[in-house]
Amino acid sequence: MEFEIPLTQEGSQAVESASPAVSDSLCLISPGGTVRTTVQVISYVEKVVCDGCLSKDGTQTEATETLKLGDRSWDLCLEHSVRFSRYLVDALGTGLPDEETGSETGAQDVDAPSAAASEETTPDVDLADYVSRITDSRKAFKGKPLKAGTQAARAQWSKHRERLAALPDKERSDYAKWCAAEGKDVRLTASHVEFRGFMWANFPHMARAYADAMRGRQQSQQINSPEGQAA
Repeated sequence: MEFEIPLTQEGSQAVESASPAVSDSLCLISPGGTVRTTVQVISYVEKVVCDGCLSKDGTQTEATETLKLGDRSWDLCLEHSVRFSRYLVDALGTGLPDEETGSETGAQDVDAPSAAASEETTPDVDLADYVSRITDSRKAFKGKPLKAGTQAARAQWSKHRERLAALPDKERSDYAKWCAAEGKDVRLTASHVEFRGFMWANFPHMARAYADAMRGRQQSQQINSPEGQAA
């Protein structure tokens, strides 16, 4: 949705005339007969705001993307773009890539793993962040804060870190979009744990699909491993 926001600015100009035109402006006549008129200049700045935020609570958040369906279109901020794209993907599938940008996207995806690997956080930093955000998952201590430096905290973190490193493409793509919308660091293990928690709370069928896909990949890796083939 587009708005025009008026901006006002005052300026002065000299008019060589003995009888100034009548207007709403302020006229000052100097002793020499020069008329100085103060005029008000109004300019307009176009601002495109998110239809989702405007409909929800009237907030005028700047829109970054446009959703188009047939003759209809909606301007959306990043958060609403990610949210509505999840709804459409869940209902209609992933769809086909755009013909014009498909090749460019493919080229970017080839370089993505190397870039992510070069910027990967160190284990110590990741573990410290993890224990500050994630609670104990053991049944007897469930919900209690993890204690940094303990074997239990390291074991739980290590398990989740390995899961993050082995994400299937579909979940990794959804996870990256969620992190962008929520302002989370995609490289941190705790971010993915929070993403899974969000999906289980709001989209349990998708969270279950993520878990099943992960389980299937792990079983495939075990069968294709030398130990699995020997068995």
